[in-house]
Amino acid sequence: GDFAHAMMDLGATICTPKSPSCMLCPVTDVCDAYAKGIAETLPRRAPKKPRPTRYGACFYVTRPDGAVLLRKRVAKGLLGGMMEVPTTPWVETQTPDVDHLEHAPLNTKWKKRVGVVEHTFTHFHLVLTVFVGEASAREAGKATGIWTGEDELEGEALPSLMRKVVVLASEG
Repeated sequence: GDFAHAMMDLGATICTPKSPSCMLCPVTDVCDAYAKGIAETLPRRAPKKPRPTRYGACFYVTRPDGAVLLRKRVAKGLLGGMMEVPTTPWVETQTPDVDHLEHAPLNTKWKKRVGVVEHTFTHFHLVLTVFVGEASAREAGKATGIWTGEDELEGEALPSLMRKVVVLASEG
């Protein structure tokens, strides 16, 4: 126990990470870092692992009165319980637009926006393709979710990712 305590004291007072005092150290004769002349560069941080990228699509749909379709995410998990523009599952490989459209919330004519929305979470980077569409009053009645006036979107619990989607979708 005394040896372990002495080594901790040595690390706290002499062999500090930012400026080791090797000339005052009593153990330089057995120190590999001192012998190699690299004591000032230790400890080294491990390189960060690259974040994987996931891909998906969003569907920004309005009805004739200008309201936008939103839905609530499941309570648990990423962005749990927050509102979102309907999306596809987020997957690790890019899929063709046809595959995205299979997940569209309504049967309407979809237009793909130029550009993508990118967002980085703690464990992955996300790239979303944005589709916009206008639902007829009849189609809008079939939608699952909440219709929110465009002027009321600011007050909704939209995560920053979905706010980026709204900005891209709103660009003419």
